Amino acid sequence: MALIGWVETTTDLEDWADAPLDADALARYLGAAYEQCLDFLPYITVSVTDPVTGEVTETFEPVIPTTIPERFVLAQVFQARALYRSALAGSGDAIGADGLSVTVFPMDWTVKNLLRPKRVGRVL
Repeated sequence: MALIGWVETTTDLEDWADAPLDADALARYLGAAYEQCLDFLPYITVSVTDPVTGEVTETFEPVIPTTIPERFVLAQVFQARALYRSALAGSGDAIGADGLSVTVFPMDWTVKNLLRPKRVGRVL
């Protein structure tokens, strides 16, 4: 049992049936996917003032809700699965043979939409 990013490896992998059985390999893919998901989240500027010198330091931090939405967990799993499959695909960017192939993408629109959903309002 391990929590890697937002994913609990004993309960959150039901959407990734062919996940690597090796715990180190699984951790590597989930860790990389977590980093990529964080990089895709919106960022805010955080300013910190040193109480002694008064110097202001600005950093950029991802906007992460205090309660992690289930869609973030799915995004990390889907991205880890895509990374894993892209490693299997090799330079052809496809898994399978004889016309039965699946193209893999670095971060597809499904993962991006889970992290930053498009909010479209209705016009009446």
